[in-house]
Amino acid sequence: MTSGALDNKGRRFMLGFMDNLPFPQDQNLELFVTTNVKHPVTVHVNGPMINSTNKIHQTFHISKGHVHLVNISREYRLHGTEMSSKGIEIKAPNQIMVYGINREKFSDDGYLALPTDAIGNEYYAVCYTPATRYTLAMVIAAYNNTSVAIRLANNPNVSVDWNGKSYHGGDWINITMNKFDTFEINSTGDLTGTYIKSDNPVSVLSGNMKTKVGTGHVGNSQDHLVEQLLPVRSWGKNFAIVPLPKRKTGEEYRIIASEDNTHISISGTNVSKSLVIAKAGQYIQLHYPPNTYAHAVSDKPVQIMQFADTQASHRDPADPAMITVVPIEQYAADYTFTTPRYSQGNYSNFFTFVIDKSQTGGLMIDGHPITHAHYTDIPGTNLTSGYLHITVGTHTVSHSTPEVVFGGVLFGKAKLESYGFPVGLLLVPVNDVSTDFKEYCCLIVKLISYDNCAKFSKNVLVTGQFWKSLKYRFFFYIREAWF
Repeated sequence: MTSGALDNKGRRFMLGFMDNLPFPQDQNLELFVTTNVKHPVTVHVNGPMINSTNKIHQTFHISKGHVHLVNISREYRLHGTEMSSKGIEIKAPNQIMVYGINREKFSDDGYLALPTDAIGNEYYAVCYTPATRYTLAMVIAAYNNTSVAIRLANNPNVSVDWNGKSYHGGDWINITMNKFDTFEINSTGDLTGTYIKSDNPVSVLSGNMKTKVGTGHVGNSQDHLVEQLLPVRSWGKNFAIVPLPKRKTGEEYRIIASEDNTHISISGTNVSKSLVIAKAGQYIQLHYPPNTYAHAVSDKPVQIMQFADTQASHRDPADPAMITVVPIEQYAADYTFTTPRYSQGNYSNFFTFVIDKSQTGGLMIDGHPITHAHYTDIPGTNLTSGYLHITVGTHTVSHSTPEVVFGGVLFGKAKLESYGFPVGLLLVPVNDVSTDFKEYCCLIVKLISYDNCAKFSKNVLVTGQFWKSLKYRFFFYIREAWF
């Protein structure tokens, strides 16, 4: 049980950094920490297990509207298939938001960090292929004596050398990890669909060391790809497919199934597809041209990842990035986030959002109405998508009606570099059929009004922000998550 919403805001995070192709002028890794709490919050960042003078031990204070950049030695980056203790713990007495940036010159991407109260025990890795270099998956242990079982995806050329043995598609790797331990696997084959199961909750990253994305219509430049993965219990069945702003190449999408015989329907701008994924862990890859807006619906929980294509020319300054498409079920009611730094200066930063088209008038950024967004309706739905160019720094996006929910993505582009990640989300265990969650659903059924929900919030699994959005999600959760 928890006293706050299961979302990306938290008091404890356990994070790490995957392999990246070093440039002659190596750059530090970065963590950006911010908060929506008005009074100063004390934050502790520790990475005590490496044997180096660059060991992390920092304490600082932040408050709403401010961001703190934590520079981290590249010694914390993993290389190849490696078991080490390069985990980084971030702790605070109040809720904070954290973003990780794995940076090299002309090779960087970022991820939205998930707190330890919202991570899980079951994941499927997502990468991009054809990969210019290695595909990657990484596990970070948050607790001692954690047993982790990894079943490699049964894809062509998957091979992992570990502890004197070669493992191939379908093989299991079994390890025991303690707090701060980090385990990365790499392969020239596609690790997408690699299944990760643990007895204690773990954080999981996946992506690519550095790769080109797209074929035919793009150039040859490459970028690092990474996201912190959502646990399977927080996957969804409804998604808005929205293009990245000011891109000329379009995007790639991967849809990964958590169960056998998963049916997906996609409809939108010049799009109408019915797809079937036969086995859990398998995926379908799609390319959509610029300005494609669509709605994807599945009968079983899926994960969708968006990949920004390599820039086609200097007239489209950007590069690959990997972005979690947040399920509509997990949209939240407000977000506080900060823009990363470009290795050569500043990115051109964009905030993209999806909201009920009748609610656009109440959107606010930093306390001011959003009046200059570019909108496009998503065909066949009551949703619209908008984007706006934002300044460098920390921003808060909210709605004048606190229970209105919406999705948001931060995307930045520059010459030969891009980044992208969700600005936040709920992590409600909509796919958890445990006794506690069933009892939680039963209690919701008994509650009639928003006011009553607030009164009972201390007695159920998820409170706080979930109740703000309950008005819009009430019957959806009961129907989709339980029955």
